[in-house]
Parts: sequence; structure tokens; C-alpha cells
Amino acid sequence: MESLAQLELCQRLYKLHFQLLLLFQSYCKLIGQVHEVSSMPELLNMSRELSDLKKHLKEATAAIAADPVYAEGAWSEPTFTSTEAAIQSMLECLKNNELGKALRQIRECRSLWPNDIFGSSSDDEVQTLLNIYFRHQTLGQTGTYALVGSNQSLTEICTKLMELNMEIRDMIRRAQSYRVLAAFLPDSSVSGTSL
Repeated sequence: MESLAQLELCQRLYKLHFQLLLLFQSYCKLIGQVHEVSSMPELLNMSRELSDLKKHLKEATAAIAADPVYAEGAWSEPTFTSTEAAIQSMLECLKNNELGKALRQIRECRSLWPNDIFGSSSDDEVQTLLNIYFRHQTLGQTGTYALVGSNQSLTEICTKLMELNMEIRDMIRRAQSYRVLAAFLPDSSVSGTSL
């Protein structure tokens, strides 16, 4: 009885995984269509600019993590009087390529204004800075978009999901065949009868 419940659970897991695969494939198609639309002249594509900024911010994050001077709490007390002043300061840091300073400022602002525009301590600092930068660069504009990430990684993920889905399906089929075989095997506890 327990093995039947486990088999049913595996089948449901397979169905759920297959739905996830379909959802991810739909997402990949959507991203592909956005890339096609990006060639339209009335749209402004900020993808390259934001991808470069993300790369540099990740490098700055790694440099800060490796330097004990920038250990948690090693910077001075927050000096911002408002969120607007903090955003302007961060934008200036990003424009002047002072990325380490921008990352420290986002941490300061999170301690001053938790769960505000700066996010919480569990949110990705780089993504928050990218969101702030993009929002500021596109104020009052329409038709601006940015895709940060690569199609290569999406293709790899999709391939791995499909491979995993095939493995799960094969395991379920084997488990079902074992169940069928077990149903037709003679019970070893029953002694042989003679005629």
C-alpha cells in the first residue's frame, strides 16, 4: 500500500515537473519575441547598458566581500535625510563608476528604511540597484525595455529540465513495471501443493 502511495506521488511529481517545463518553454518563447520586437526603431533597448552595469556591480560585490575593511557594519553611520537624497547619491555613484560606494549606500539605506524602495536585507543588492537605475533612466519615457541575462543560459536550463523530465518519466515506468511484475509473481509464503 505504501509503495502505491509513493508511485502516485512520483507520478504527480512528474506531472508537476512537466508543467514547469512547459511554463519555462513559454517563458523562453516570450523572451524570444521580446528580442524580435527590440529591432523596432521606436523602442529604446537598455539591455546592454544594464548587463554591463550588472557585471561590474557583481565584480564590485565580490571585491567588497573579499576586503575585510568593508566587513558588515564597517562603514560610517547613514547620512541620508530622505529616500530621494539617497537615490540621487546612488545614481551619482553609478554614473561615476563608484560601484562599491553605491553598494555600501544601499546597505545603509536598507538599515534606515527597511522594506522600502531599497528592499530588505534578503534582496539582491545588485538587482535593487539595477531597478533603481533603470527606473530613473526611463522616467517619463515610453518604449524603453531591458533584458538582463543571456539566451544561452535559458537554453541550457531548458535542456536540463527536459533531460530531468525524461529521467523522472523513465523511473516511473520502471516502478510501474515492478509493480505489475510483483502482482503476477507467486507468493513465496504459500507452500507448493501436490496432486
